[in-house]
Amino acid sequence: MSSHPKIIFKARVLKAALAFCLCGTLLMGCQSSSTLDQSAFLDNPLPASEIVLTAPIMELSDYDQLMVLKLSELLDKGSVDENERAQLFYELGIVYDRMGLESSARVMFMNALFEKADFAPAYDFMGVYLASHGMYQDAYEAFDSALELAQVQGQKRIFTHFSRAIALYYGKRPKNAMQDMLIDYNQRKGDPYRMLWTYIIGVETEGQEVALEQLRQRRADANEEQETSFGMSIVDYILGSLKKEELFSLMKDPNLTMQERIERVCEAYFYLGKQAQIAGDDRKAFWYYHLCVSTAKYDFLEHRYSRVEIDRLAKKYQLKTYLTPTVISANNGYEGEE
Repeated sequence: MSSHPKIIFKARVLKAALAFCLCGTLLMGCQSSSTLDQSAFLDNPLPASEIVLTAPIMELSDYDQLMVLKLSELLDKGSVDENERAQLFYELGIVYDRMGLESSARVMFMNALFEKADFAPAYDFMGVYLASHGMYQDAYEAFDSALELAQVQGQKRIFTHFSRAIALYYGKRPKNAMQDMLIDYNQRKGDPYRMLWTYIIGVETEGQEVALEQLRQRRADANEEQETSFGMSIVDYILGSLKKEELFSLMKDPNLTMQERIERVCEAYFYLGKQAQIAGDDRKAFWYYHLCVSTAKYDFLEHRYSRVEIDRLAKKYQLKTYLTPTVISANNGYEGEE
């Protein structure tokens, strides 16, 4: 381990992350309650035309299980050094994360850091996990560590600014979030998902009217390749140049593979949920977020933060009955569980 002052592993981050790995799922902080009738809130307000169902892809699950086996076998070899072991643990963590096995993924990322304390990519993932469970200060320190290490090692960590911006947004520090998001966006101009997040954060910092105008200006920066991306269709919907029916037609396109449909549905429902919240319709947002989570696209940030949004809304409205994301039925309803 290098003794350079900028890459000394922060003991606080390690301690917090290790405790996090051991304790399992953490609860988000409570928010203000509401007297909104729970039964009315839990009643599905969405029309059948806005329900797009997806199915799991067994081939991908089989592939991930095979990857776990192969990477584990490589770790068992005595010939790998600490750098190689750190990389293998990190790759295992990515696979577990994609499978939705967050606890196992966290352990693998921590193992990577124990093998190589200046392994910046693992800090990124730990920062995301800490933020998504409400441990914002620890998350910021993890992201700071990743950026400091990248600077020393001569790397660029664009995604760290993006991830930290989202963590700052959920940690109620929107001005700091915008600073990070603009750093990221200026290196990936025209990217629709950066546009969407600058808009979401901008609503908090500048108000919706200004945020929409800024989104419209950034939309003009898109190149020909980005013009045709599904993410740009979500941008166009928010700007009002694409009808909701047209957006759902793109989600239901019969020519899509199931993987493509899952990705589109996961992304669209999250941003539809955010837009519903901005419009003051928490009930509709609650259902959009559940539909996002139902895709089981665990490695998408939209899936991860839909769970955060659901948790926050459940606490805000003191919902005693939780809706499980895995029991969407063909009649567009959910079954609740106490």
